[in-house]
Amino acid sequence: MALCNICPRKCGVDRESGRVGVCHSPYDFSVSKIMLHEWEEPCLVGNSGAGTIFFSGCNLGCIYCQNRKISRGGCGETMTDAELEGAIFSLEERGAACIEFVTPTHYSDRLCDLLSKIKHRLSVPVVWNSGGYESVETLRSLEGLIDIYMPDFKYFSPETAKKYSFAEDYCSVALDALREYVRQVGKPHYDGSGKLLHGVIVRHLILPSHRADSIKILELIASEIGAKNVILSLMGQYTPDFYLEESEGKETVYKNLCRRLTSFEYDSVLSAAQDLGFEGYFQSLSSASKKYTPDF
Repeated sequence: MALCNICPRKCGVDRESGRVGVCHSPYDFSVSKIMLHEWEEPCLVGNSGAGTIFFSGCNLGCIYCQNRKISRGGCGETMTDAELEGAIFSLEERGAACIEFVTPTHYSDRLCDLLSKIKHRLSVPVVWNSGGYESVETLRSLEGLIDIYMPDFKYFSPETAKKYSFAEDYCSVALDALREYVRQVGKPHYDGSGKLLHGVIVRHLILPSHRADSIKILELIASEIGAKNVILSLMGQYTPDFYLEESEGKETVYKNLCRRLTSFEYDSVLSAAQDLGFEGYFQSLSSASKKYTPDF
């Protein structure tokens, strides 16, 4: 690896020597949870669930992150390539409808090597579930190894991206990455049972007081990528629990994050998505609960 420049942060740290960059992650795989996940998008879960592997660490560090116990690093079990390979095939044997890597960006090079050796033996799709803040150069190394990309598309405004994720260039980086995802895997394609075999699912979490930003994101994707070239997963599950926990004992800086979405906010973004021709998944606001977050 030498100096790590896997993601757009380009920290340039030597993770093999034990140093960590923005992702808070060492060179070795750090895995926080392995599970059959029943709460992913229906086209991914089948009868038994998605075979989900949560990596610890993250290159974004969003201040409201629901997985912050693991995204800040330090909460995970170190695994060798052989151990991770064993876990992947164990999930497949247990009936996983897919193998889903969650927050894998900072292990792109390691996963590329591993998948190059085992992909031909897998009978289920491989899903790349990321924050969408990834470099095109890194993504190109994964071509042919990933069947389904499932990125977030978090922000349109540079100011908002800087405020919440310290990544002012998020929108332009995420759009370039989205073009690359679609180039690699093409339009959504399903089998006869409705299971997604390849394609791109774009997740967007609507934040309180940011419905205008959300609508601009949808308009951008529709104009630059095409609404029919992706599946939209419009998420209304934002809950202040995680932000409030992190802010406990501190002055609350972002008051809008201290509440859930209103029906008006969600419905207005949903209406825009439908007008733009998006198809996919739309959450009930009852999903705004921490009970749906896995116990790490």
